[in-house]
Amino acid sequence: MSRRDRQRLSIFVVLIAVLVLTVVLGYRMNTPAITSAVQSPETKPTTKALTANDARIRLDIVENPDSAQDIGQKNLFQYGQRRVPASPSRPGARGTTAEANPPVPAVTPPVPVVPQAPPGPPPPPPIPLKYTGFAVVSSSLTAFLTDDSGVRHYNVSAGEVLMGRYRISQITDKTVEVEDLQIPRRQMLVLQK
Repeated sequence: MSRRDRQRLSIFVVLIAVLVLTVVLGYRMNTPAITSAVQSPETKPTTKALTANDARIRLDIVENPDSAQDIGQKNLFQYGQRRVPASPSRPGARGTTAEANPPVPAVTPPVPVVPQAPPGPPPPPPIPLKYTGFAVVSSSLTAFLTDDSGVRHYNVSAGEVLMGRYRISQITDKTVEVEDLQIPRRQMLVLQK
C-alpha cells in the first residue's frame, strides 16, 4: 500500500464516520419524545406553627378552594382569613334563646397601617473635584483642582466657571468654595495633602 492509498483510506474512514454520525443524529431527531408521568411526592401536613411572615405557598388552601357560598364574603386583604360559617336557622323557631341565635364571635378589626412619610429626595452627589494646592499669582490665589479620577487638572481663580457647571466662589489657602450651577448648592473643598 502506498502512501497515497493510505491517505485515501483514512479520508474514506473519516467520511464513513461522519455519515454514521449524521444518520444516528437524524434518527434521534425524528423519534418522538418520550413523555413520562411525574408523580409529585405526597405533601405532609406541617407541624410547625405558621407565622405572619411565613412566605410559603400553602398548597392545602390552593388545592381546596372555598365553596361558591364564600364568594364575596372574605376580606381579600387578610391572608388566610376564612369566613365564619353562619349557623342554619330553623324555620318556625321564633324564640330568642341562645340556641336559636348563637352569639356571633367577636372579630377583631385589622390594625390600620400607618403610612410612613415618603423619604425625601436623595442628597445630590458630591462635587467630583479635589483641592490639591494653590499659588499666589499677582496678589490673587489660583487653586489647583483635579477630578476624582486624578486624570484632569484645573488651575482656577475666584469667579471662574469650571466644566460649564461649577463656579469657584472663594479661594483660601485651606479651602475652595465651589457652587454647583445645575443643582443650587455649595460645597467646601478642603486642601488635601
